[in-house]
Order: sequence, then structure tokens, then C-alpha cells
Amino acid sequence: MDRGPVRALATTGALTLVLTLVGAGDAPAGGAPSSPRQPSDRPAGVTEPPWRWGYATDEECTVSEILEPSCGVWWGASPYQDRIEPLEEAVDRRMDIVYTWRGVDQANIPGRRERELIAEGRFVHTNIEARRFTRSGHPAVSYESLIDGEFDDSLRSQARAVAELDVPYFVTFDHEADANTRYNRRGTPEEFVRAWRHIVDLYREEGADNAIWVWNVTGWEGNFDRLPGLWPGNDYVDWVSWEAYNMTGCDSQPHWDEVYSFEDMMRPAYEWFQNEGPDHGIDPDKPVMIGEMGTTPIGSQETLEWYSEIPDVLRRYERVRAVKVWDNKLSPDCDFRIRANEYAQRGFEAAGQDPYVYLPERVRRLAEYAQQRG
Repeated sequence: MDRGPVRALATTGALTLVLTLVGAGDAPAGGAPSSPRQPSDRPAGVTEPPWRWGYATDEECTVSEILEPSCGVWWGASPYQDRIEPLEEAVDRRMDIVYTWRGVDQANIPGRRERELIAEGRFVHTNIEARRFTRSGHPAVSYESLIDGEFDDSLRSQARAVAELDVPYFVTFDHEADANTRYNRRGTPEEFVRAWRHIVDLYREEGADNAIWVWNVTGWEGNFDRLPGLWPGNDYVDWVSWEAYNMTGCDSQPHWDEVYSFEDMMRPAYEWFQNEGPDHGIDPDKPVMIGEMGTTPIGSQETLEWYSEIPDVLRRYERVRAVKVWDNKLSPDCDFRIRANEYAQRGFEAAGQDPYVYLPERVRRLAEYAQQRG
């Protein structure tokens, strides 16, 4: 089985970033880890990116070139109305990763918003949809049109802009290709794979070795048989990603009459990738990102606990190294917005302050570096 990561630089061995982490129970919730000590051998004036630095700390956590931490979890969000600041203010912390949504026809990606997020010290994860975002209604485009090169100009422009950032940048092509609303709609699974590889190859040709490729599916058990045919290959995927929603009360899910915990919704796909994935050529050692998660209101204490229990769950699933909440709503009866529910906000805040998912020094160092570069 080939296990090579997408980025060419990864073949030279992992670069490391040492983060200060506080073990569970070592500090009160919300307490920031102690500041790392500057390495004595870093020459004055060197402006290497922070993930290439080393720090002497109480506990070392290495971070690979594809941003996989050896301990702890990146914490992030797909923010309501594309604005992360209100959520961060409400839960008293900065997100490590912010999810943005763009189209294959947009040449100016990463745009001003993504650049601002990076300059302020966050990583960005952009889902490049097989849609025309420059047209009203964002109409879908076929995978065949992508394979044929119809969008090569805009995709190459995106790749060059990502390369120029000189910071790691998470990229997904057409998330949830296994969903009923997507599967065999924009093309066959084989065409999805060919389109994915075509886009990765374009990015490589334009020097975007800092692009980190995140293959995202729904994670629903009923779709597992679709996953092998949608897998682009280990050389074309850095992270595996799926979702963990509880949709009790959603009008779009009239038969959803039970409450499922974060673990209930995350575990089946985790076990499938670990146990069944290798039979289909999927490397089970790929880091996992829960690309979207959240619950509708399920009662005050229940909603609070749904979120606040997430860090303890994550400690039991070592391949999960990033989690992002979907801070949005589908309808009035299907609302996942954190600030729209007091108990969701309190639970998400408590989870985000847990030392396992709270790595503020990394964020501050990235912000300093980005600001230095202007």
C-alpha cells in the first residue's frame, strides 16, 4: 500500500513544532498554557514560519508538515455568515481553523477574507465546490467539465495564490460526494476521483506544496459502500474527514426521533476506516478531521453536555486530530448556531477551553509570523 503524503516536502521527513500543552486536570478550564521558551539556537532575524521552529517546553508535541499534531486536536468552525469573530468572542477563544466555501470558477481564492484570517493567526480550510460561485444560485458543474480543463485557468490561479501564502492551507474538493444529493449527480464516482486528481495535479504543477488535501465525506453508515469508489488514493489525500451531527427535530430528517451523541455519530466511520479502509487501499494512519459537527437543541443540560463531553471523547480516538463545528442553520427547526442557544454556547465554550483542544501559543506564533510578512 502506498502511504506517501501529497506534499512533496513531506518526503524529507517531518518538520516539528513544539507546543506547550497542559495535561488534563493540570490547569483550570480556560487557563492558558504557559508560554514556550525561545530556542537558544534560532539566529536573530530569521523569519522562518513558526511550524519550522523548535521550543523547549514541559511537554513536547510534534506537528508534521501536513499539520498533524502528535498530541491534542485543532479546534475550529465553519462560521455563521462567514464571520468567525462573533463566535470567538462568545466562547472566549480563537479558532485554530476556519472553514470557508468557494467555487471552482473563482480565480481569486484565497481571497481577502482568507488572507485576513491567516494574518490574524488562524489556519484556513477551503472547500472548493464543483459549482459556479460567480453565478446566481451557484449552479453545479460536471466533473467531466473539470477533467476536460474547462476550469483550469481559475484553478491554476487559486493554486498560485495558495503557493504564495507560504503557510499551510487545507483544501477540499467537493465535500460530501457520497451524499444522496451529490452521489452520481455531478458525475460518476470514477469521474469524481479523476477530477480530484486533476485538481491536485494542477496545484502541484503551480508549486502549491503547502496545500493540505482533506477528503471529506458524510460519515453516514448507509453511505459506507460508496466510499471505496470515491477514494482518490493515498498519494492524493493528506487527511480523511467526515461529519458528526445530531439532527433531532430537523424538518429535513422527519424520521430522526432519537438523540445521538457526538461519539455515536463519529465512531462508526472511525471504525470503518480503521477496520475496512485498508481492504480498499485507504491508509488507516491518515489523520482524521471531523469536518463538521453539531447538534440541534435537545434540552438545556443535554445540549450543554453534547458539546462539553467532546474533548473526553476525542482522547479515546487517537487518529482524530481536528474538529470543526458547523455554526449555521438549515431551517428554523434545524439550527446548529452556537450563539443561538445558551446551552450550546456554554457547552462549546467549555469544550474549547479543555487543554486537549486549546493550543493558543501556536495561534499566537502564526499570527506574529503572518504579520511580519505583511
